[in-house]
Amino acid sequence: MSDLIIRTLLFGRVFRFLLGIFFITEVYPVYLAVNLQGVIIRLAWAVGLAVIYLLIHYLVSAYSRQINPVIGAILAFGPLLAVFFMGYGGPAATGALTYLAVALITAAIRADPGCEVMSIPGMLTGKFTHLTCIVFSPIDWLESKSSKK
Repeated sequence: MSDLIIRTLLFGRVFRFLLGIFFITEVYPVYLAVNLQGVIIRLAWAVGLAVIYLLIHYLVSAYSRQINPVIGAILAFGPLLAVFFMGYGGPAATGALTYLAVALITAAIRADPGCEVMSIPGMLTGKFTHLTCIVFSPIDWLESKSSKK
């Protein structure tokens, strides 16, 4: 592999990992500031998002192999944004950021293709869900084009 291909392949993974670490540094102080009940509530929101994304994974895998990129992006980020804005400044927003941080780091470590919010269902099922991601899909497309050369 040429040096350019290796740098391109690593950029998406490193960017996902660093963004995940950034979100962890944002939510970590919140977890320290609340009592055990607050921690459990915030983690329940994150687990709830994992369940929603697992259901989306099964629906997309079972019913549609080729999804329109716009619909895929809505499916990918719709639940996360809905939970985040529904509970902005509260436990729901912290849970959404917690889920996103764990998903970003999981996607970076596993080098999962597709949208990072689907990396946790992909890890649990062993299959990838190729939904378009607004931020990372262009990077993934560049990586795949670079690796083919």
